Amino acid sequence: MTRVRDQKVGELLKVKGRPIKFSRHLVKKGDRRFGLQTRIFATNPWSVIRGSIKNIDDPVARNQANSFVEQAEDFYRAYQSAHEVSSKPLLVYYSLMNLVKAFGLYKEVMYEYGKAQHGLQEGIHPRGAEFQDSFLKAFKSRTSSINIFGDFYQAFTGAPMATSERVFDLKYIHPQILQDHRLWAAANDVEERFVEIERIDFLHDSNDKKIWVVLNIFADDLTRFGISRRKLVDEAGLEGMFHNVKSEEFHRDRLLLKFEQTNPMIYTGRPSDKLEALVSILKDEIWSAVLRAPPYRKNYLYLSPASEKKDRIPQILSIYAFIYYLGSVTRYRPYFFDTLLSQEQGAHIEELISNIPQQFLFLLASEFAGREVAHAPIV
Repeated sequence: MTRVRDQKVGELLKVKGRPIKFSRHLVKKGDRRFGLQTRIFATNPWSVIRGSIKNIDDPVARNQANSFVEQAEDFYRAYQSAHEVSSKPLLVYYSLMNLVKAFGLYKEVMYEYGKAQHGLQEGIHPRGAEFQDSFLKAFKSRTSSINIFGDFYQAFTGAPMATSERVFDLKYIHPQILQDHRLWAAANDVEERFVEIERIDFLHDSNDKKIWVVLNIFADDLTRFGISRRKLVDEAGLEGMFHNVKSEEFHRDRLLLKFEQTNPMIYTGRPSDKLEALVSILKDEIWSAVLRAPPYRKNYLYLSPASEKKDRIPQILSIYAFIYYLGSVTRYRPYFFDTLLSQEQGAHIEELISNIPQQFLFLLASEFAGREVAHAPIV
């Protein structure tokens, strides 16, 4: 049995006496140094997005982005007021698609969108059954064809798709949807795949000038589903980057397991100057739920079995891809969508349609703003 390592000796990095809380957009580079960013509270994330679009320099791109956001909000309102569940996925997809085009312009992946293709195409594997054996083919933009999904991939991750085409099995994209994942697990009679991260610590050693990350996870969350610590590291996309270390910390009478960054980063000035680099190695491996009350975000690790790792994509991209599929079904085969709702996974799909659009909206608003956007608390 492999011996569990001791924790590195370090102290918790604090700013003004408070520990730093993880965010995809934790810091912003100023003229000289990185500065910590505060959370934005918004009851209307559309206004946050429109405010960000004002910063687009190119007037053509700015005008197009404004038009796309206007149409996206109109589709979103139509989705909210629609009475039939079967009409909602298509309205949601067109709302998301227009938002994504605006985001591509904002991130300067494109400077204008004239004729553009979805960049996704659905199909069924030979001799397969629809839904269970469906797949999505994603396309990267080329000079001859603009593909929206490929642009979204590049705008969000900062790098284009590695290949001109990529195929995702729908049955492996489906479980990556965080919201109502338990209904998916129940419908498929499998264990849940999301593990909540109780806390993310940033530690540093001021003598050696090193800084690193520690993920804190309740031990009973792993034992409840029979997940080993090795399996967590391997399937959560952390292999080679994090390892389990000894822990005697209890929180609310529950043991916290600690997974420590294997290779700390060296800093020369302030330890906080390396926060952006630390976040960058984690941000696409963490799924977040947007909450209406403190802590406003809950973070999770998603466990991908080895056979499904090729289909693993960041949270917001998996949402978009799955909504594209549902929108395509309701556009071309609404009768099959009714069949889906009548089957075991129907409750999960119906809940997903009800909950996921607002989650996507807040997550993408955070990308536009470059700061975490949270739902304003109800008082």
